[in-house]
Amino acid sequence: KRNEGGRAKPPSLFSKGPTMDKLMEYQAVFCLEDVQRNVLLPFTLPQDYEQLAVRLHYGPKEVRDPEIIRPRIEECVRKYFPPGVTLTEKDMEEYPCLLNFVTLSLDCGEEYVGCAHRPDQTILVSEREASPGFFRRRAGKGPWRVVLHVQAVVAGTVDCHVAVFGLKGGERVDEIPAV
Repeated sequence: KRNEGGRAKPPSLFSKGPTMDKLMEYQAVFCLEDVQRNVLLPFTLPQDYEQLAVRLHYGPKEVRDPEIIRPRIEECVRKYFPPGVTLTEKDMEEYPCLLNFVTLSLDCGEEYVGCAHRPDQTILVSEREASPGFFRRRAGKGPWRVVLHVQAVVAGTVDCHVAVFGLKGGERVDEIPAV
């Protein structure tokens, strides 16, 4: 089933963990047609939390097959370099891989909270601290939104999984379930 840029199952809402609540979960398989697409994933915090945790995994991150990446690099050279520029074999050795690329941003209501694009990450947001790329912010009751921006799919497909957890206090990062 296609769901705003990927094939996905509907989010699982409000499953409870021992000390945290799973507030939203999304899985998709992105392909070349999804590049430059934004996937909007609204969710609601039913109560205030000590901290909000967002887990993101996507992959594969790198594509290393020269038969796949060489035509992509040549296409970019034609598109973005001055006319007549070509790459030598030595130049091509400097590009051993190309990256699939998905950016995750987080909003609270109409307020931007931050963004990042690491393929395996746990984003933490609270009044006291926030992960790199994010502002400190109270994990308060109300509407929130994750936005996935599919920036690059080199070839084939990219599996993506994101989940949001409301932490009630005292949880360690290693207690947040992997996605």
